[in-house]
Amino acid sequence: MMESEIPPAPNIFVDLVDCFCELCRINEAIWFLEDKHVLETPPHNALLEGCCDAGKVIEAYVLLETMSERNIADSYSWNIIIRWLCENGETRKAYELVGRMIRCSIILDSATYSAIIIGNCRLGKYENAMEVFDQVCARCWVLDFTSYSELVGGLCDFKETQEAAKVFSYMSMKKCSLDSFSFHKLIKCVCDSGQINKALRLWQLAYYSGTSCSTATHSTIMYELSKLGRTKDLFVFLSRMLIEGCNFDLEAYCILFQSMREQNQVKECVLFFNKMLNEGLLPDPDTLFDQLSFIANNSQLCMISAAIDKILSNGEVLSPAMHGLLINGLWKEGKRHEARQLLDLMLEKGWLPDAATHKLLIGCDGREERSLETLVSDNSSTHDSVSNILAEGLGDK
Repeated sequence: MMESEIPPAPNIFVDLVDCFCELCRINEAIWFLEDKHVLETPPHNALLEGCCDAGKVIEAYVLLETMSERNIADSYSWNIIIRWLCENGETRKAYELVGRMIRCSIILDSATYSAIIIGNCRLGKYENAMEVFDQVCARCWVLDFTSYSELVGGLCDFKETQEAAKVFSYMSMKKCSLDSFSFHKLIKCVCDSGQINKALRLWQLAYYSGTSCSTATHSTIMYELSKLGRTKDLFVFLSRMLIEGCNFDLEAYCILFQSMREQNQVKECVLFFNKMLNEGLLPDPDTLFDQLSFIANNSQLCMISAAIDKILSNGEVLSPAMHGLLINGLWKEGKRHEARQLLDLMLEKGWLPDAATHKLLIGCDGREERSLETLVSDNSSTHDSVSNILAEGLGDK
């Protein structure tokens, strides 16, 4: 192309420089631009980025000086080195370079301020970072995605809740999204400080700005609403989640179950329990036992039969106490066939029913004792086991 006197477009030189830099051939890239007498800014900026990415900051400084002498350095050229210095803990040097920019009449832009904010955040100087952010607000600018996330996340780590909420509110009104992890940190920080109403307002802003909410974020808000007994608000929040197509995690289901349990809303507890198990979510054994106890005490085990089958398929979760709970509950609800099956499973594992289960199965008169015979299978080994259980339960008196 050069020999044919067809001048390559600047992007051709940019691609070639990028290729040299990716191969860690920085010196060849420098020589290439000099040899071809390239005087456009984009290829040199690509080379500046390559030098910084390779850690060749001295070469980047020299190149910037050369570009300035040739009057081809723009604000982006300066910001490349300033950003690298800030990301690598050299904020003081970055400020010196900013001073040179001003002396050279190079206009500072939002990228410059974003870099300086990152530098202060990584040094833990959040007061300085907020001073820079205030200047960004005064100019009606916005931060880039990385500096925005680091500022909000860092402020939350230092429990600067009000400042973090201020940054998020400003950026959200500018339709700038925040990464879901930083947003979760913000919501948790706000909830931990007891400001659930503010957390709800920030959550609404998240949808306005396009910020994604993780299931952990939703669970944090639901837990706070449940803890405060704000059942009505919890249902409104739940409705909004369903409209938005949000997924529930195990913690969310447990929070909903506990909240409905405190309101003695048995039907809703059964609904959430079935949905939880249908989605393959299984609480820890203690939580599961508490949930099953509540359902059994309200004679609703018959409404979760499919969920019980799923629990039984996970043998590691079930304990003798849980078997006894289910046997007692199903027997009282008239589900004697299911209770019989559970007793057989229990005996196969070598577990003995507790005294309460003994009493329920044995009864206190001949009629109930005869009805127990229908519970015992024809299998002789199982029959012997049950006989031993009965003998043990009755005692030798």
